[in-house]
Amino acid sequence: MPTIAAIKAAARKLPVKHRTDLLEDLARDEAVHREQISRLRAAVEEGERDFAEGRYIEINSKAELREFFDDIKRRGRARLKRSA
Repeated sequence: MPTIAAIKAAARKLPVKHRTDLLEDLARDEAVHREQISRLRAAVEEGERDFAEGRYIEINSKAELREFFDDIKRRGRARLKRSA
C-alpha cells in the first residue's frame, strides 16, 4: 500500500477537477467527518483550557490590534530567517 506522502504527491498531480472531486468524496466520508469533528472538539477544549488558565490577551482598540499583528509578523519573519 502506498504511503500517505505518495498518495498526496499523486493527488497533487491530478487535474484540479479531479482533485475537487476527490475532496468532495472525502468530505462525504463518515469516518473523515468523525475525525474532523474529533479534531475540532480537541481544539475547542484546548482553547477553553487556555482561557480558564489565563492564556489569552485582550485587544480593545485598533491600535492594539495593529500592534498584535505587527508582533506576529515580526516573530514570523524572525523564525523564517532562523530556518533559512
